[in-house]
Amino acid sequence: MTSQEQHYSSNLPIMGLDVEVQDLIQRWEILSNEMNSFEQKHRIYLSQLEEIEKLKKEHRKEFNIIKYQVNHLSKLIESHQALKNIPNEEQTIHKIESLRTRRESGKKLETSEERRIRLQKIHENLIKQRSNYLERIAYTLPQSSERYLRIILGGDLPVSILDKSDQWRYKESYERFKLRVTLIIMIISFLMCTILPVNRALDALFHFLLVWYYCTLTIRESILVVNGSKIQLWWRLHHFIATGCACIVLLWPSAESYKLFRQQHYIFSLYISYIQVLLYYYQQGLLYRLRALGYSHELQITIEGFQSWMLRGLTFLVPFLFFGYLFQLYNAYVIYNLSITPSAEPNSDWRIVLKILALISVIFFLGNFITMFMVIRRKIHERIPDIQWLQHRYESFKTLLLSRVRSTKTFHR
Repeated sequence: MTSQEQHYSSNLPIMGLDVEVQDLIQRWEILSNEMNSFEQKHRIYLSQLEEIEKLKKEHRKEFNIIKYQVNHLSKLIESHQALKNIPNEEQTIHKIESLRTRRESGKKLETSEERRIRLQKIHENLIKQRSNYLERIAYTLPQSSERYLRIILGGDLPVSILDKSDQWRYKESYERFKLRVTLIIMIISFLMCTILPVNRALDALFHFLLVWYYCTLTIRESILVVNGSKIQLWWRLHHFIATGCACIVLLWPSAESYKLFRQQHYIFSLYISYIQVLLYYYQQGLLYRLRALGYSHELQITIEGFQSWMLRGLTFLVPFLFFGYLFQLYNAYVIYNLSITPSAEPNSDWRIVLKILALISVIFFLGNFITMFMVIRRKIHERIPDIQWLQHRYESFKTLLLSRVRSTKTFHR
């Protein structure tokens, strides 16, 4: 190899290295320009974000003032003595129709009776419409956290989800969480009462899962309520009480009383979790149809019991729910008997705790049963006018048919 060829071959790696270095430098220059552009956009983003946060606070303050004024004016009108002598509506229909088209220039010509009628209609229609509007838009503004959330989170942290799609995703994640954990509880309960041997450590893990599950539900439901979900007070209270109940069972010493109640407890957990899975799939399909028809709120959630909107569809799950509530009452009976039996529970302090646990089971039974009874009773009362209308139509048809038969007989005679 000649000296020229050796010199050329030795320069090849250097030339290749120079090309790579140049390419890396060009990439950095492009990236640097992009970062400079992003930095400018980020400054604009921060300034607009500060303006939006300021606007949200001002808008919320103005909303609170208007809502207070509307409520205060509504109470003043309700307490006004002049409204107590309003004439019957049948006697004032023509006056009301004339008042609807009256303008500011004609208000001076109104009589005192007409002004009272106008005030009554303002209270019945306009203020009610405005109040409904304020209630609808309340959850598009930042909401203050509940006291429970402030205690759990350590301060008044913002938990409002203002974007509708984000609210929907959070609600769906809550539903998936409930379903998955309920399925896990159902499977573990089945294994505990059939295959797995009695083991206090495994029992403690299962009860700790229940404590964590119900405690998490209370936090998630509080966030949903802040963002506009209409969750009944009883079902929220139910999960708070269930958290305390699970804590008691978790700390229950491995005495004879625990061993006697253990199998029943797992059978009850298996049955309740199975019913909750059925309720989930049934309510999800029903809520989807109701939301599509505009009869249900978007953040309406599935619950462990019976609700009024469930009467729009099939109610075959009601007997299973009622049996589960009776099971809770039976749990209370068994636990109370264990608490008054010294041979089953020798610890006097835990006998008192078991009485509290029995009382909690009774509260569960009463709360669930009364809630279901009130819902069914309310729906029956709502359908009474329809039943009376059908009876009236039936009587009219019966009278018409009898009159036709009589006239036909008279004609033949």
